[in-house]
Amino acid sequence: MRFLFGLCWIFLGPCLSAQPATESQSPWGAVGNDASGFLKDAGHVFSSPLRFDTNDWIVTGAVLGSTVACFAIDESVRSFAQKQQGTQDALMTLGRWYGSTEIAAAIAGTVYVGGLAFRDDDVRVTGLELLESLAFAGLVTSSVKVILGRSRPYTGEGAFTYRVFRWDESSWSLPSGHATVAFAMSSVLASRLSNDWASIGLYGLAGLTSVSRVYHDAHWVSDVVLGSAIGAFIGKAVVTLHKDSTQGSLNLNPQTNGITLTFVF
Repeated sequence: MRFLFGLCWIFLGPCLSAQPATESQSPWGAVGNDASGFLKDAGHVFSSPLRFDTNDWIVTGAVLGSTVACFAIDESVRSFAQKQQGTQDALMTLGRWYGSTEIAAAIAGTVYVGGLAFRDDDVRVTGLELLESLAFAGLVTSSVKVILGRSRPYTGEGAFTYRVFRWDESSWSLPSGHATVAFAMSSVLASRLSNDWASIGLYGLAGLTSVSRVYHDAHWVSDVVLGSAIGAFIGKAVVTLHKDSTQGSLNLNPQTNGITLTFVF
């Protein structure tokens, strides 16, 4: 676990600390604004399908189509994964850790509190985006799990056993929560850091999480495909939402003695 925290701070440190800290408001003021903004962001994210354009629906259809297509290979991929048991245990454990809700929440909380403590808005907003992405994506995934009630592979009931509205962890296979968490976290960090090497490492960890869930017989491959997409899309949506609400604009203003250039933020 210490290795995982250290790895995330290796990614965060050089890139975020390079930005000058800002002291635009007190920590308590920032928390209050973030709390109210959290609810506003939730409303915007969950109502976003009402604003989908053609491309958005095409992507949504592609994700759902890919998930359904994977149903055909769920059993065969599971058989292959079971034959690999014992060969990659340490690596797959790392993937499981990275997608753990507890670890992800601890990382997000640490980044957010660190931003507050040092009055660094860049770090604080990164933590806020992580928390929002984990909460929003987690709510979507958890709701779908309960509604569909798909049996997990280890139950031995097959890939096509569903018990709708089932309140039973063994029936919460689709989609994968670990994959959702991993891709939500990686998409936010990759977007915030905007560094190719960091993105490769972060998405590599998220991909490892997805593979580990099949390896550990906790999910079908179609489960991790849908979970990964939910996490990535919501993570990106949260980052874009914050970027759109905070980005500045350059204005040219003619004056009698020349032209002034102002930056509005």
